[in-house]
Parts: sequence; C-alpha cells; structure tokens
Amino acid sequence: MSLPSAPPAFDASGDTGADRRADVATAVGLFLLEGAVLFAVLGAWLLTGVSLSSTGTLALEPDRPGGYLVAAGTVGLLAVLAVVVAIRGRAVVTAWSQGLMVVLIAAAVCWGPGCPDRKHEVRQDRKQPAPASTWQGQVACRSGGDSDECATTGR
Repeated sequence: MSLPSAPPAFDASGDTGADRRADVATAVGLFLLEGAVLFAVLGAWLLTGVSLSSTGTLALEPDRPGGYLVAAGTVGLLAVLAVVVAIRGRAVVTAWSQGLMVVLIAAAVCWGPGCPDRKHEVRQDRKQPAPASTWQGQVACRSGGDSDECATTGR
C-alpha cells in the first residue's frame, strides 16, 4: 500500500522576475502617459488665455477651469480603474503608483486652479453692502397710531 504524497513545496528559485519587470514597466508607462495627458490639459487651459495685444505685450488670463478640471477628473477616474485592475492582477508597483496618481489628481482638482476663483467670489459677496432703499416718497408713520410717531414731522 502506498501513502499519499504531499504536494510539492513552493520553489522560488525558478522565479525570473519577469512579472516584476512587467509590473514596473506598466507602472512607469501609465504614470508617464497620465502625466503627459494632464500636461496637455493644463497647457490647453493656459493657452486659452494667451493674447498678444496691439502694443506687443503678452497677457495671460485663462478661461474658467471648469471643463479642464472635468478632463483632469476623468484621468483620475481612469487611474482608479487602473488601481482596481492592478490589485486584481497582483501588480503591486502599478497599484501603488496609480494610487499616488489618484491622490495627486484629486488634490489638483479639489484645491487647484478653481480654488482662488471660489475664494474671490465668497469674499466679494461678503464685502458688498446691503442695497439701499429706492423709495422716493414721504416716510409714513411708524406704528399707524397717532401723529406723534411720524418720522418726517417729528410730532
């Protein structure tokens, strides 16, 4: 009678590191690709405001960043998708690098070029005084009682 044999133990000597090299190459490639796309989005946003005046001076007043922030957010969502795929494929380096990219993009979208506009609008709303009355007629009595309470006559 023969006894069952144990399964062979894990042998790491046959690991060539090809999986790790592919993981690192994917991480670097995705990081550079996303960086290039974000650079193009930022460049397009800045170029919308470049104008050359008749005096030969260069003025830079870019458009509102709304659509460009949406484009950057889309790149961030694609990076989240890459994190999920990398975790499922056990690509540790790619998952960490894409996680870093997600955090950087989220910070740029939340506290980036749109933030000063929002602060400026809030400050502007606080500094404006209450509108003055546009009434041009005679001021009526305060309580509707006797004539001693009328503001214009003082009686």
